[in-house]
Amino acid sequence: MIELTAAGFTYESEFEDHDETEGVSDLHLSVGAGECVVLCGRSGCGKSTVLRMINGLAPQFYPGKLTGTVRVSGKPIASFLPEEKTRLTGSVFQDPRSQFFMSLAGDELAFSGENLGIAPAEILHGVQAAADRMGIAHLLDRPLDQLSSGQKQKVAIAAATMLSPKLLILDEPSANLDEKATSELVETLLQLKRSGTTLILSEHRLHAFLEVADRYVLLDQGTVARTWKKDEFAALRYEDVKPYGLRHPDMEMAGINLPSDGLPAVAASTQGWEGRSLTYAYRSSSHALKGIDIDLKPGSVTALTGENGVGKTTLCKVLCGLLRQQGGEVYYAGKKRSAAGRRSLSYLVMQDADYQLYADSVGNELVLGRRLDDALRLRAYEAMDAFGLRALRDRHPASLSGGEKQRVTIAAAYCSDAELIVLDEPTSGLDGDGVLNVAAWSRKLAHAGKTVVIITHDRILTRLACDHVLELKNEPEGMRRIEP
Repeated sequence: MIELTAAGFTYESEFEDHDETEGVSDLHLSVGAGECVVLCGRSGCGKSTVLRMINGLAPQFYPGKLTGTVRVSGKPIASFLPEEKTRLTGSVFQDPRSQFFMSLAGDELAFSGENLGIAPAEILHGVQAAADRMGIAHLLDRPLDQLSSGQKQKVAIAAATMLSPKLLILDEPSANLDEKATSELVETLLQLKRSGTTLILSEHRLHAFLEVADRYVLLDQGTVARTWKKDEFAALRYEDVKPYGLRHPDMEMAGINLPSDGLPAVAASTQGWEGRSLTYAYRSSSHALKGIDIDLKPGSVTALTGENGVGKTTLCKVLCGLLRQQGGEVYYAGKKRSAAGRRSLSYLVMQDADYQLYADSVGNELVLGRRLDDALRLRAYEAMDAFGLRALRDRHPASLSGGEKQRVTIAAAYCSDAELIVLDEPTSGLDGDGVLNVAAWSRKLAHAGKTVVIITHDRILTRLACDHVLELKNEPEGMRRIEP
């Protein structure tokens, strides 16, 4: 189904200080019909580039130089007409919102069928079947911009499978999904595979896909470095994959190493953040936060968990003052705080990194909006070293991979003076080394007296970094505390 021979791609840079940006080179990869291949490797190693070469987006959408040959279903991918490609392949991007054309979830699922002139009755049947497969039938009438990132991910997968393509290409499909949704995704992929669909995906949460994968292909420095059959990969220990920066279920046993130059710890008696009877509801949704009580202590890291769409990000936006609560109050250090007051005391690292990248270089992004002095400069260099950004210091943030962008936003949070720092799914685009870095620097922020909240589905991160675990639920009790 897929044949890459001596294939490579170099991005044409949009920025004056870079003539071109490295992609991948000398790739030899063959994927048979009905096979499932998982691409793995460090963030920025070229996984997304390989997928873009296979679906033709590189160089048709991403300017650059393609070398070697890329053939799909026996033909060069560049020779496919748009209609042929739409019927043959389905793609799910790393950032689901970047592939949406419509405003409502149901319309997005119907979009490709309408473009191909398929009969309305057949489209409606296909939309319902795809929605049922992904468990999103209740979202079909919802505006896409009001869905959680996990819900958007489900919509994107449903839209990509609506026409039952022979080839499905997925770029980190589980990145924003909770454990239940990830299991449902794997079951969906198994059904597609049994029907003859070829699957190629890039992932960091590798062991979740053992049931459906046939091979794991490791990319390192833009080329294929290793290939494992499913059983071979399942037998690997953490020590075996650590040199490649891969995640492994046993990572939590490794622990984290905090820098020796830690900031002074906060006094234990300091009062933290409290939310009392917090209520918030979106106008076009029946879902709402109702009477939520939450206590967050300085010097601690709290994981906020719960199913996709339960309201985790909404709750944290209320705490940070980005949304004004419709009921209840928020207190910090024993004093009631207005939404504006909370905004000046908090920093929210968003799930979609592109929303909060503004500067013309990584270095400038870390100090944006603050007076640059020796202390801030030193802190910025500490952050760049912690998140592996020193070599990217002069790069434009828009030229980075998804995982690299996420690291930049977390480093910017570290450089800020906020008292409450919220990280919204900070490891969704990160490799194993990135997870360890997020855990280590979350702990350092807590040691410095910051109140850290991590919205996450990542159990490894929770066990490495968090003192407390709160689960938000769509039930009368609203929230429950879990032992980390």
